[in-house]
Formats: sequence, structure tokens, C-alpha cells
Amino acid sequence: MTDKGRTIYGLMEGDELRTFGAIGIDGKEVYTVPFKGTSAIASNMPQDGFTALSKEALLRNLTVYQSVIEQVMNEHPVVPVKFGTLLQGDETVVRILKRGRDQIVQGLKEMKNKIEVDVVALWPDLNAVLAEIGRTDEITALKENAASDSEGAVLEMRINAGKRVKALLDEKRESLKSVILPPLMNLAEKHAIHPLMDDGMIMNAAFLIQKENAPRLEGIVSGLDRRYEDRINFRIIGPLPPYSFRTFEIKTADYGNLNHARNLLQLPEETTQQEIRDKYWQLTKKFHPDKFPGDREAQKYFEKINQAYKLVNDYCQDTSCSFRETDINNWVSITAVGH
Repeated sequence: MTDKGRTIYGLMEGDELRTFGAIGIDGKEVYTVPFKGTSAIASNMPQDGFTALSKEALLRNLTVYQSVIEQVMNEHPVVPVKFGTLLQGDETVVRILKRGRDQIVQGLKEMKNKIEVDVVALWPDLNAVLAEIGRTDEITALKENAASDSEGAVLEMRINAGKRVKALLDEKRESLKSVILPPLMNLAEKHAIHPLMDDGMIMNAAFLIQKENAPRLEGIVSGLDRRYEDRINFRIIGPLPPYSFRTFEIKTADYGNLNHARNLLQLPEETTQQEIRDKYWQLTKKFHPDKFPGDREAQKYFEKINQAYKLVNDYCQDTSCSFRETDINNWVSITAVGH
């Protein structure tokens, strides 16, 4: 394996060629690849570096990826690039910076002097909360009514009581969030609600704030912590890059896959978006499963046509496009993703 691959961590302003030390994935040197006022933060990696990795290895790499961005962020504002982005050589990195320069500049401008801070609220003792719900009149009545019932009825009561306890727990969570969230949202420019990791969590939220407002946010959380004493635990995670609000997604194209999709759709090497749509419509009409009831091979072929169309449609972003090998290998795309 060669080290022609480049792991991309994030994007930042500046023309300067810089190094940040051997802090990258696999202990590689992290450096900048600059182009006209913007720079990619990169390190060397084998071109197939993210394929066939175990879950444990991917998690280790993810931790390093986050650490690199957060260390660079101590000196420069950074907008992250999607984890696992691997490009072929610095030349491809420069093509990305050139092609997406306007988007990159706009994204960096929008996130300038802003940080993400995550706030997590948890019940320190979930069992105590569940026991409190279990003592409510509604749940007590369910238990009492089932005391003289048959074994089957008791089982059904327990199932219904469990569902109701879960519903009451969710209601309690939403009630608390309605008090916790507003003062934090008033300070933030944006917020995002993340999934709860377990039933012990009340809230898992990210807030995009001006960097200078970090002490104010900490003060709000401290006030909430005093208000709820030992009933709720609060955790602040940050400052972080704006993971939850802006990342860049970079795509390259694989000639083998695209050429196969082109042949499946019966397209020439030079084509247009209109020709792609017309050919897709003809093929889906001709091979629709409704015309071949019970034919599994026809169903599979129809699915392949749909997959090929999606791949080709993602690649052909302009009015016309070329499927020549050189053009496909030189194709790059960058998209600013707001969550």
C-alpha cells in the first residue's frame, strides 16, 4: 500500500503551508494544503485506509479525527469535513478547494467566531424516578384492579402498566425540557436535538453560539444545576467545532462503478441530464415488476436500474456530462451540509 491517500479532517482560512505535528490517524503528520485563501487539513494514509477496518479501529480513527479538529481549532476556526473522507493525493485536494471555493468561503464565513457547545441533562438515579412514577394514582390503580384478576389478566396489566410508565416518563422528560431549553436557546443562534442514548437521559442538545458567549452559557447551566440540585445532573461538552450545524461532504467518482451504471442505462460516453432521465424512464417502464409478476430476476434487474440511475444522477450535476475515464477520475464534488 502507498501513502498517496489523504485523510481530510476539516477546512480553514489561510494560504500558509503549516504542520501541526504527528497527531493524525496512525500517528501521521497533520498539515495544510492551501489554495487561494482556504486550506484543507490533511494527513497521509493508504488509499484504501478506511476499507475493511474493524468497528474498534473505526472508532479509534473517529476519536483521532475529532481530536485533530479540536486541536487545530485552538488556533484557527475550522469547519469539519465528513469523517472517513479519503482523497487521492494533494492534487485532488487542491481540485476540491478550487471547485468548491465559493461554498467553502461562505461556510467559513458563516461559522466564524462560532462554536458548538453540547449540553446533556440526566437523571442521576433513573430507578428512583421510575419508582416515583409507579406510586402515582394512575399506576397504583392499575395494580389494584389486577389484584383479583386471572393470571392472563395480570400479565396484560403488567404490559399496559409498563407502557404507561414509559409514557409518563416521556411526559416528565418533555416537561423538564420545556424549562431547560428556552434559556439556552435564547443565547444560541441555532440548536439541534440529538437522540437520547438511554432512558436516563432527559436532554441531549447542541447549541451554536458566539465564542465570547461560552461563559454565559456555562452560567445558565450552572443556574439550572442549582435549581434542580441533585435531581438532575448537567454536563457541558465543548467548545467544539460546529459538527452539528455545518460540515463539508466531499465525493469522488469510481470509473468502474460509473461505467457499469452507464452501460446498464444504455448511455453514450457523452450525454445530457435530459437523455439520462429519458433513458431511465424507458427502462423502468419496460422492466417494471408489474409486467413480470413473480419473476425475482426481473425485480432484481429493476432494482439495478434504479441504483444505476442514482449513481449516474449524482455524478451528472451539470447539464451535460462525460463518462470518459479521465473525466470521471478527475471529478470531485463538495457540498456544505447544514444539520
